[in-house]
This record gives sequence, structure tokens and C-alpha cells, in this order.
Amino acid sequence: MRRRGAWAAVCVAVLAGAALWLLWPRGGSGPTVLRSGTEHYRVRLTVERSGTGPVTVDVADLRGRPVTLRGVTVEPVMTNMGHALEPVPAVAQGPGRYRAERLALPMGGAWAFTVLMDGPGGTDRVTFPVLVTG
Repeated sequence: MRRRGAWAAVCVAVLAGAALWLLWPRGGSGPTVLRSGTEHYRVRLTVERSGTGPVTVDVADLRGRPVTLRGVTVEPVMTNMGHALEPVPAVAQGPGRYRAERLALPMGGAWAFTVLMDGPGGTDRVTFPVLVTG
């Protein structure tokens, strides 16, 4: 009976390791693109280089049309470690496109990037989970 339990544990560990290896993000594969939304907007966050910035935020209305906002800010927080960095203002690059250049994170790990969007109806916010490597 002990052999069966040990064999099952080994099988589960091997399968979990294989799944993790297959699903783990590969370095150098290009930018990371995440999508989410709020009551008013569709939001796409593009992280160009993990941990060193910059990030691009594309904001559209619910029909997919680019939205011009009064301001967009990115707030990086590493909740597990209690690290919160200064919010980084994003500069308008064109209709619905905003870019935050100075986003240098001090360490790798699980971060949350909260995007604040100041629009005609007030401030909307959306949070993206970002795994920073290297």
C-alpha cells in the first residue's frame, strides 16, 4: 500500500512539473499583452521588457473606439513583499494610447500593475497581475 501511495505522489509531482514547464512564460518571446476592462473601457496593457519598462496602455470604449483621457497612471505594487513604487504617469502617444516609460522594478516576482484612467465619468481603475522575471 505504501508503494502505491509513493508511486501516485511521484506521478502527480512529474505531471505538475511538466504542466508548469509547458505553461511558464518564455524569456525573449516578445512583449506580454494583458487585457481587461471596466464599466466604461476596454484596456490592454503591454509590458515590453519584464521589469524594466516601458509599458503601453491602450484604452477603448466598449465598442472598441480609442478613448482620449485626461490622464493615465500606472501604479506598480508587489503585494506579497509589501513593496509599492511611486505611480508612473503615462504620456499620450495618440488616440487611446498611453506610455509609461520609467517603470524600473527593483526585483522579480509577482507584481500588480493598477492602471488609473481619469475620464469624463471620473476615475476608473483596473489591476493586472504581472510576473516579472530576471
